[in-house]
Amino acid sequence: MSDRIYEVLFIVDPNLSEPEVDALATTVQGYAEKEGAKTQKVEKWGKKRLAYDVHKHREGYYVLLVVEARPEMVKELERRMRVADGVVKFITVRVDEDLRKAERRKAQRSVEDEKKRARGIVDRPDRDRDRERSDRGDEGEGVVS
Repeated sequence: MSDRIYEVLFIVDPNLSEPEVDALATTVQGYAEKEGAKTQKVEKWGKKRLAYDVHKHREGYYVLLVVEARPEMVKELERRMRVADGVVKFITVRVDEDLRKAERRKAQRSVEDEKKRARGIVDRPDRDRDRERSDRGDEGEGVVS
């Protein structure tokens, strides 16, 4: 099975200091790399208010880790984060399918745009909107109440 792209977002205990948060992020990244993952990006979003209390915490330090790995890595990484001190909550999302779909849609749109240009059709939403107004008889008049 080929590698997939995952976003691992985890919330760290807000009572930890900045160096401790960095160390925990490095540890989680090490867990992933030990399982054969390639780290693409690590973002520290900082301390943010939570939508609801999680283990009696109202705030948490958010860290995003984007990795390219095999599906087996996710299970082991989540198991290790579940028992790690300092990790309050986490979620792992597979994003490669969404990226592929977006790339496919983008390529499809560019092909359609090329076909329109070749036929001499140019998208001009302003012209279409003006044409609709003139058909209705309200040539930019404001609504008076």
